[in-house]
Amino acid sequence: MGSKQTQTRQLQKERYEELLAKRKVLLAEQNIPLPKQAKDKGVKRLQAKINQITRAIASIQKMQAVLEKATIAKQKNIEQKKADKSKSKKQKAEAAPEQEANKEKEKKKKKKTEKK
Repeated sequence: MGSKQTQTRQLQKERYEELLAKRKVLLAEQNIPLPKQAKDKGVKRLQAKINQITRAIASIQKMQAVLEKATIAKQKNIEQKKADKSKSKKQKAEAAPEQEANKEKEKKKKKKTEKK
């Protein structure tokens, strides 16, 4: 019964709730009062199973929320990297003529120093 799907766990919970209702009806038919019905081992076992499944559903939902946050953060990170790459390409394209001009100036300076 170890499932990590909310839908499966919901079905399990519904099934145990039906079993619990049937057990309570059976006890009521036997004229057992409510306080004793609550102490019945079968009722306790079914209620414990329902509580366990409820906690499992809550845990699954928490895990799904964490995964959703992680995927959103990952998508934002990817978008940010793409934006940074496009900005850096634009900056490199703008800086390229300046760098070429600087290289030419350096070549001229080298030639002058070589002549002296």
